[in-house]
Parts: sequence; C-alpha cells; structure tokens
Amino acid sequence: MNEAILDYLSHLYGHVVLIVVATAALIFAMGIDLIFGIHKAKQRGEATTSTGFKKTCEKARKYFSPYLVLVCIDLLAAVLLPVPAFSMLWAAWCIYCEFKSVREKAWQKEELRKAEKTMNVIIENKDDIAKLVAAVLFDEQEKRRAAAASEEPDQQ
Repeated sequence: MNEAILDYLSHLYGHVVLIVVATAALIFAMGIDLIFGIHKAKQRGEATTSTGFKKTCEKARKYFSPYLVLVCIDLLAAVLLPVPAFSMLWAAWCIYCEFKSVREKAWQKEELRKAEKTMNVIIENKDDIAKLVAAVLFDEQEKRRAAAASEEPDQQ
C-alpha cells in the first residue's frame, strides 16, 4: 500500500514539474514578446506608456485564467493521464501565439493599429455616418427621379 502511494506521489510530482516548466516557458515567451513590443513601438516612434504595458497584463489574464483551470483538471486527472496534457497543450498554444506576435513586423503592427483606429472612429461616429449615407442615398434617388421625370415628356 505504501509503495502504491509513493508511486502515485512521484507520478504527481512529475506532473507538477511539467506544469512548472510549462508555466515558466509561458512567462518567458510573454517576456520576450514584451521586449519585442517595446522595441517595435520605438521603431514606429510611439511612446511606451502604461497603456501598452497594461495590454501585457490583460494578455496574461487571458492566458492564465484558462491555464489555471486546466492545471486543476490535470492534477485531478493525474490518476489516469501520464502527463498534464491539457495545461501543456494550452501553454503550447499560448507560446505559439507569442511567437507569431514576435514575428510580426513593425509596419504590420502599424497597419493593424491604423485599421483599429479607423474602426473606432467609425463606431464612435456611426450616427453621423448613417446620416451621411442616408443623405447620399436620398440625393441619388432624387437625381434618378429628376432624370426619369425629364425623360417622360420626351417619350410622349
């Protein structure tokens, strides 16, 4: 009986070690992304402000909330699974996302920021844009009616 408990505890210890390694790798990848993000911001001439740093904190929250749940599931499933598969898969996915983020060029990020700003302006001014579109459509309809009205006498 004691031998079975010791085997299980060593198995659980192996799970914990793998989870710690995956967590360290994820934190390391986020740190690398933060360093490259600061470098790219300087390339674009942007100031590095607390707003940009808060994005890293928000990203950490998005990564680690599900990760902690998956760690708990892996620890419960340690009886059945040889490795903490769920948390390791999630960590691998997050590290892949960080790798893709680091590989993006500064000009690509600038284009994404411009598109984001454009969408924000559109969303903020949607009522004005709707009025403008309505005015253009009504003007177009009036022109068609006027053209149709001017053609009718010629046909008679």
